[in-house]
Amino acid sequence: MFNRTRVIVAVVALLAVLPGAAFLHFYLPRHDVVRIIGVENRRVDMTGKPLQNGDRPTQGRDVYYIFAEDVETKAPHVYRNEDTGWGFPFYLKFDSADEQAVAASIASEKGIAVVTKYGWRLNLLSWFPNAVNIRRSEPNPTIIPWFNIIFFAAFGAFAVWIWRRATR
Repeated sequence: MFNRTRVIVAVVALLAVLPGAAFLHFYLPRHDVVRIIGVENRRVDMTGKPLQNGDRPTQGRDVYYIFAEDVETKAPHVYRNEDTGWGFPFYLKFDSADEQAVAASIASEKGIAVVTKYGWRLNLLSWFPNAVNIRRSEPNPTIIPWFNIIFFAAFGAFAVWIWRRATR
């Protein structure tokens, strides 16, 4: 039998959980096994808009890009490679130039790499996931997402602790 209250509760619960799930999916690290095929350095203004020839802003920054393809499907992948610094998200990444050098070395060999990233690729908005770590790899590596396992275990333990304190 159709229970309208249960449907409303389920929809509200889903709407409450979706933003948190999207937040975690965007910021938690994920891994791609790709063949790196090229790298590029672009000069952008402080808003992130690429500079045209002749533009001379007072302030700007370099943004590194890594071009890759999926090892099996040959689907293209493009990664931004920027420092996160001390700010959010707290990856404390200060070595984007070094990571770019590793990526360039792997690209010259058309080698396979494991790219640890966060973020989404949205073509419409020209968003690229940020590569936080790049390392050489064999074609079929075993990847265990230790950070995500520990994060969700700690989150689950905290949720159980809160639930037990609330039900006393």
